[in-house]
Amino acid sequence: MRYIDLAFTGRPDAFEERAAAALADGPERIDDHSSVWRDCKDHLKAASYEKCFYCESKDLRSDGAVDHFRPKSVYPWSAFRFSNFRFACTFCNSLRKDKETGKTGGKGNQFPLFDGAPRATCCAEECYEQPKLIDPCRAGDPLEIDFSSDGRAVPAYADEGDRRFERGKVSINAYHLNHTAFVEERRKHAIILEEKIKAACDAHESYTAGNLDARIRLDDAISDLHRAIQPQSTYSVFARRVLNWYRENPLIEAVLTTA
Repeated sequence: MRYIDLAFTGRPDAFEERAAAALADGPERIDDHSSVWRDCKDHLKAASYEKCFYCESKDLRSDGAVDHFRPKSVYPWSAFRFSNFRFACTFCNSLRKDKETGKTGGKGNQFPLFDGAPRATCCAEECYEQPKLIDPCRAGDPLEIDFSSDGRAVPAYADEGDRRFERGKVSINAYHLNHTAFVEERRKHAIILEEKIKAACDAHESYTAGNLDARIRLDDAISDLHRAIQPQSTYSVFARRVLNWYRENPLIEAVLTTA
């Protein structure tokens, strides 16, 4: 998961006026005004380079959807608030069963809070909530999810008594981040990146030894590694994690610090 800053994201024409009018029409008619959030989809996709806010995948088979981070059925006052919109793929947004594992995941209308935490009854009270779901639009939240070498998403904090561990565990399940398709894609991505890392290191060693022809191979491999960790690349955060596993190599350290 990568931090998505919505502060400078564009809005459709007359969005504020349309949102205000839809809100004024009452909570029982929220879905009658679904075009208000649907028309924001292209702007949200642009903010994440057309990747799902939650898993960083690009699902070319689906148009994706505008998810309400705080579900509109529970938080009707935020149904038309742009800062509550997230662009999501089908796997992350909808409840689906993983045929390989038998586990059901997907956000749906979930918005769990920590035990004893009050649920907001208006927009002004949302800041006092203690949600278990990690929000890609809060700068510090994505840091609470990490990855293992086999491509699985794991909580970044291993202490089960740490609230951040609980948030990571709940969010990984809610966003279906360990759906078999995602894990397999990350696993393959790691293999390709490791091959690129080896190619870069071999070319660097050869170039250092005086083989000037190796410079082209070195540039190509390093370019591939740079591209993999750019925000527009699929699974860019996972790619950076893979490179971090090889950070003791000065060449890979240089790639990470100059990207």
